[in-house]
Amino acid sequence: MEILDLIKEKCSSLSKSQQKVGKYVLHFPEKVALLPASEVGKQTSVSETTVIRFCYSLGLKGYAHLQSIIREYLIQHQSSLSRYYSSKMEMAQQPHFFAQVMQKDKENIQRVIDTISEEEIQLAVNKIMNAKNVFLTGMRTSFAPAQWFAFTLGLVRDHVKLIQPGLDDLVTILQNMDQESVFIGITFHRYVKETVHIAEMAKKRGVFVISLTDSASAPVAEFSDLVLGVGSQENSTLDVFPPLFSLLNAMMAGLYVQYSEEAGNRQEKYEQVNADHLFYF
Repeated sequence: MEILDLIKEKCSSLSKSQQKVGKYVLHFPEKVALLPASEVGKQTSVSETTVIRFCYSLGLKGYAHLQSIIREYLIQHQSSLSRYYSSKMEMAQQPHFFAQVMQKDKENIQRVIDTISEEEIQLAVNKIMNAKNVFLTGMRTSFAPAQWFAFTLGLVRDHVKLIQPGLDDLVTILQNMDQESVFIGITFHRYVKETVHIAEMAKKRGVFVISLTDSASAPVAEFSDLVLGVGSQENSTLDVFPPLFSLLNAMMAGLYVQYSEEAGNRQEKYEQVNADHLFYF
């Protein structure tokens, strides 16, 4: 078992202080590979002794042993993009390459079906449709699904805002967030800091926070009321997109079916604007 998988398995059985260390190692293995135990303790607000005891709880000989394993792990594991290319090159050695790629997407979608409950998706649908305002963001590779979801939500309801740091004034946006709002954050390993920061600020204002990410231990999960897990930290982010879009599409289908009257009224207005201003036919 790899070190990060071992930490995930053991984390729930550890003390609260040791869990802080475990989450730090999961989120920042590169830092753990370089920092002394005392500094990791400062970063997690625990003692150096707690950091060392955390290592013992994993069956390791001490902090130096943990660092050695983490360094080996980082050397062996390639970047997300490299993993994507490597996996596809392996498939290319076998017949029916395109079918293989789509079959893998099918398996990833099935994994999401098996891990996310109907109740969780239903909760997300209800919160989104009943909120006064819906805010969402996704940056870098997560921008495309965030933009698509914002657009399709806008076909069903009013007051949907796609937050784009650098273009939007976050102070103004935060002023419009309250307990009747929903914030949706989309981020995957290696996790965009701005997305996590906005989720944290939204949570402090009483907003219901929904995150679409790859792990319950992802940084954004700490500030989320509902975590919808898609993929894993070991998958390439590019391979996460098929199941992610499938999940978003399922949520949109739920919105259309369960709130058909509201969606129908909104659709009529949208089509009228299109007919008058945008299209010839």
